[in-house]
Amino acid sequence: MTSPILFQPISINHMDLRNRMVMPAMHLNYCTDGTVTDRLVRFYEERAKGGVGLIIVGGCLVDEWSGGQTMVGLDKDEYIPGLKALTAACKAHGAKVAAQLYMAGAYAHQALIRRDALSSSSHRSKFTNENAQGMTLEDIRMVTGDFVSAAVRAKEAGFDMVEVLAAAGYLISQFLSPVINKREDEYGGPLENRMRFGIDVIRAVRKAVGDDFCVGVRIAGNDFVPGSHTNKEAQLFARACQGAGADLINVTGGWHETRVPQITGDLPRAGFAYLARGIREAVSVPVAASNRIGRPDLAEELLREGFGDLICFGRSLIADPELPKKAIEGRNDEIRPCIACNQKCFDHVFAVKPVGCLVNAEAGEECRTNITKTETPGKLAVAGGGAAGCEGPSFWNCFATTPPLWPKRASTCG
Repeated sequence: MTSPILFQPISINHMDLRNRMVMPAMHLNYCTDGTVTDRLVRFYEERAKGGVGLIIVGGCLVDEWSGGQTMVGLDKDEYIPGLKALTAACKAHGAKVAAQLYMAGAYAHQALIRRDALSSSSHRSKFTNENAQGMTLEDIRMVTGDFVSAAVRAKEAGFDMVEVLAAAGYLISQFLSPVINKREDEYGGPLENRMRFGIDVIRAVRKAVGDDFCVGVRIAGNDFVPGSHTNKEAQLFARACQGAGADLINVTGGWHETRVPQITGDLPRAGFAYLARGIREAVSVPVAASNRIGRPDLAEELLREGFGDLICFGRSLIADPELPKKAIEGRNDEIRPCIACNQKCFDHVFAVKPVGCLVNAEAGEECRTNITKTETPGKLAVAGGGAAGCEGPSFWNCFATTPPLWPKRASTCG
């Protein structure tokens, strides 16, 4: 019998992954003034122990204008010792670890950065409902340098890869999009110019970390913002990213301000997988597919049909850090499923609260709990259809008679 592709190793540049399962960067609000905490270390360590191949930590702030200090800091040397503890804890259990280089641009709240946010052009952000100021050429050089400095710190801290964030409506997206970018210099106008800032960042990061270090980029396969990029423009940007030195393209969909569902139950499972396939058709480096995949059997089907080379398991790994191990051991019925409620993960992020999980009480509390197996086990009954009642075969079997969970023939340019 052919071994499932999902469980097969893959090499990206000089980074060898034990399987094709990726935990993408998600804001957790576990840090204090940007400093790594025991809470953050234990959270990611549990996912590493659970068998995931690659953990992408982040977003990691590249400078003081990037975002709030409950996020991971990469903008100062003083954060390196804590980051070393984090990478060592994860790598001790066989996982590779990446740092996502994060700069929010107009998506940064004034209350968190204590100044007007920066962007490609001056405008009022539909995300924060606050004014952002257009960057000068000096600002562009400064922020590019901040990305580079953060990447160098990440390498020193023991990360195996850095991922440049160019998706979800953050700063690089604001340069890419003709909706936001109204510049009349070499960074505005035609797509070639609008790509310049993001490509310059990738090229500068590549030069700083060296040819043997892995550099990834997170892109939007479609902005889902009227007048902005579709998969067609995303393909051109992805190809340019590869040319600038990117080793991995991680594909998501949408900006935070879009009305198109991205991670809630309104989005069909793997509903954005066609976006990753469109990018994969345009590049020769590995591509990761994202958004509402979560199920190992579905992930395997996507890999076999060429939608990607790796699969991101995001909130599903918050719900069950042992998902990879259980899948590899054939214990799918024991996987605790994410129910796509977003109540203690995504909702908590925007309320600046620590992330938790409705179906996993230990999520974010790993450093405070020490659960051991009892010597006198008993029996109990669960009544009702709450979080506990959603676990196990009864949950997975509810999909047995449903239509396909993801669009197999959607246009790659949609």
